[in-house]
Amino acid sequence: MNYLILSDIFGTTSALIDLAEQLNTQFCIVDPYNGEPQLIEREKEHYNNFKQQCGHDKYFEIVKEYFKTLSEPTTCLAFSAGASAAWRAQSITENPYLEKLVGFYPSQIRNNLAINAKINCEFIFPKHESHFDVTHVIQNLSLKRNVKCKMAQFDHGFMNKLSDNFNESAYAYFCDYLRQ
Repeated sequence: MNYLILSDIFGTTSALIDLAEQLNTQFCIVDPYNGEPQLIEREKEHYNNFKQQCGHDKYFEIVKEYFKTLSEPTTCLAFSAGASAAWRAQSITENPYLEKLVGFYPSQIRNNLAINAKINCEFIFPKHESHFDVTHVIQNLSLKRNVKCKMAQFDHGFMNKLSDNFNESAYAYFCDYLRQ
């Protein structure tokens, strides 16, 4: 199986590459910055950088174009802004090689609940988000065909070693989960 990995607002980092390599499979990483490292030290500054450098709509366009290029069976593994962009893009893709989307903490998905899943989608939400009711979003998405949702008992960013909310045990658990 091939993985198309969509980064969060941090972009391609050594931590994301480490995660990809742990999957023991072919992978390609896509980020909002065309692979350019973002030299930002404070996590709180990453979102402003993301909005200035790319933004949610442009990231969606980048992901949509990558979905068109897939030429082998692929699972999209996406994080935060990447997961939200993938949710939007999968709904309009015509590429049969995109087989599944696994998205971690896709907070902007709350603004796109009318979208339906064309492929199998699985979302892992954090236990809490400050800008919306996670339970409400999960309930809404769970009614859709081809969508499964889980709520992890961790905070947004638990899979990103550079996040203030990184959680080692959650990371280990979900890396094992993804390898199955």
